[in-house]
Amino acid sequence: MSRQEPSRKSLDAVVALWERLLAGAEANQEDLPALEHCRAQLEAALKDTRAARERRLSLQSESLQVTQDLHALVRLGRDLAARLESGARLVYGRRSPKLAEFGMKALLPRAVKARAGSGCQVKGCPLGASATAK
Repeated sequence: MSRQEPSRKSLDAVVALWERLLAGAEANQEDLPALEHCRAQLEAALKDTRAARERRLSLQSESLQVTQDLHALVRLGRDLAARLESGARLVYGRRSPKLAEFGMKALLPRAVKARAGSGCQVKGCPLGASATAK
């Protein structure tokens, strides 16, 4: 049997290997008295490994639940923040400097551009009367 590092085997495969070793050691306990301390330590390690695996599974499911709760709270917070922003804009107006107190930017007043001249300067040109002339 080739020896592989625990990182190369799945945890289930390692646990199964340890269980087979312990079963063989139990069955041949009288033939292997010098290895009794190793068997006892492996049995304790197996017990601790199972407990750690159960704890990890429990923490993973708890982590998933906490993540789902967090996402739900963020969705709720975004909805409430949008309502509050909308309400402040409704009460104070989109152009009010009071919106800065809420961390929002007020809509700036429009700048009026002066028109240099309307349309073509040639007398009788139809572009001069056009509203779409540039």
